[in-house]
Amino acid sequence: MPKLTVKLDFEDFPEVYTCRGANRSPPIRVEGLLPNIKSLAILATTSPEEGPAKVAWLLWNLPPVSLIPEGFPAGEEVESPLHAVQGTNDFGNIGYRGPCPKPGEGEAYLFRVYALDLDLALPPGATWEEMIRAMQGSLNQSGEVIAFATG
Repeated sequence: MPKLTVKLDFEDFPEVYTCRGANRSPPIRVEGLLPNIKSLAILATTSPEEGPAKVAWLLWNLPPVSLIPEGFPAGEEVESPLHAVQGTNDFGNIGYRGPCPKPGEGEAYLFRVYALDLDLALPPGATWEEMIRAMQGSLNQSGEVIAFATG
């Protein structure tokens, strides 16, 4: 399976993409998409210094673009900045939840992008487990990138 190259414009989170700032989803660059790709899905997970990783953002049925823009609003199905469907994160919300490490601690965020040959037939608000199951047999490519936040 050919890999996707996934990039952020930063290694350390600018405040605007964290809970202390605007809590905006960051722009994500995607390179190397195959011509048969119909949609993209994103799974972002946070790994705090202590405790288990948590799902921070689920997004699917994005068009196959080379730049996923910043600033997806909360909501089950959004039309701006691109059409997409969002799932429920491990914080009980629908939409992006930026890093929020405690003072003096750090948190790593892993953004994984999946390239699919179809749109997922998933209801808005689905969980990450449901998203992964729905992708079975349709995943053509994937790639990931990590960024860090400090409290």
